[in-house]
Amino acid sequence: MKPALCAALLLAAASASAQPPNAALLGDWWTPGFGARVRIESCGDAVCGRIVWVWDDSPKDIVDKSPLIGRRVIDAMRADGGERWNGGRMYNPEDGRDYKGHLHLQSPTRLSVEGCVLFICKQQIWRRADMSRCPPAEGGAGG
Repeated sequence: MKPALCAALLLAAASASAQPPNAALLGDWWTPGFGARVRIESCGDAVCGRIVWVWDDSPKDIVDKSPLIGRRVIDAMRADGGERWNGGRMYNPEDGRDYKGHLHLQSPTRLSVEGCVLFICKQQIWRRADMSRCPPAEGGAGG
């Protein structure tokens, strides 16, 4: 009886310490050039990301002229194993369009973000935000 109890306790401890599949991806990420910071959060059994900081809150060279802060740019990405998330949508404020999206966590600080239309894909590498090294004010350039 004692071996069964020990096995049950070990199994319970192992499952309690195991992180959910989305945990490694959650947090703030810098887009290329540090122009925007995106916060990736859980949304049900998936992850979503929204812009929480921008360098320029009214850039002239983008199609979407609505406020960028709070804008959801990653929607309903689900873990697909192997540090990959698929099945969701990516929104690009530069052209105002949605794309089929893929995320790949290449390391704890490096995220590959890819948006595709048909068979044509574009990729960006985002860097995890280290708020102790570069803490811009919440809300962006204006706030």
